[in-house]
Amino acid sequence: MNRCIRGSKRQISTSCIRHTLWSFMDTPEPSSVYRYAQDHSIDEPPQIAQIRKNAVSQNPSEAQKMISPLQGAFLSHLVCTQRAKNVLELGCYKGYSACWLAHGLLSQRSQASPRLWTCERDLEIAQVAQRNVRDAGYDSVVQVVPKAAQDVLESWDLAIKLDMIFVDANKASYKSYYDTILDRDLLSKGGQIVIDNVLLHGRVHTALDAAVESKKITLAQKIAEFNRHVAEDSRTIQTLLPAFDGLLLVRKR
Repeated sequence: MNRCIRGSKRQISTSCIRHTLWSFMDTPEPSSVYRYAQDHSIDEPPQIAQIRKNAVSQNPSEAQKMISPLQGAFLSHLVCTQRAKNVLELGCYKGYSACWLAHGLLSQRSQASPRLWTCERDLEIAQVAQRNVRDAGYDSVVQVVPKAAQDVLESWDLAIKLDMIFVDANKASYKSYYDTILDRDLLSKGGQIVIDNVLLHGRVHTALDAAVESKKITLAQKIAEFNRHVAEDSRTIQTLLPAFDGLLLVRKR
């Protein structure tokens, strides 16, 4: 989940619902609404919190690629209530979201041998993620795959159906990921795709009408086109939530 930092005090410009989209960063202070929501949600496990704290201390700007603790709690809850067994994450970064997903998998006492695959194309970052996963105690569940997301989807073993795919990789490739998942029938019966950053700091809903030529506008236009592609796809049913930086939940009909 991305954030824009402005000014010397690192004031964070959130995307859609300002009160609920506080970043994981320690400053500025979260809104009272966000704090209330966090206080009434599952606690961030200390071993997962350590990954976040280390990332912020090493490079605050880069660390903003990570999801927030509240979004992690949401994903963990989603995995658990769906009773998912096999989960794939596209876009690993340092393993923070993977650990949250693994936490949800392991919360299901009746689910035997849950598995999570998370892919990261940058080999150096993949090694960091693998170390973080191991140090957090989730290496029995999580496998870090040092490959690009599209390559992982195209080479996926069709015998292994996926209960959830969390998409947080290259935003410009969202349509390709989505179509590959459906064309290759990678989802299990009742499986779903959860796609992050589909509102891109509130820029997407007006992107197709925008004439400004810039990298961010171009990316927003691509995401807007992707959202429309999914909405018009008769193969799926979708709900786009204006939470965090926009979450798109998709399941097959």
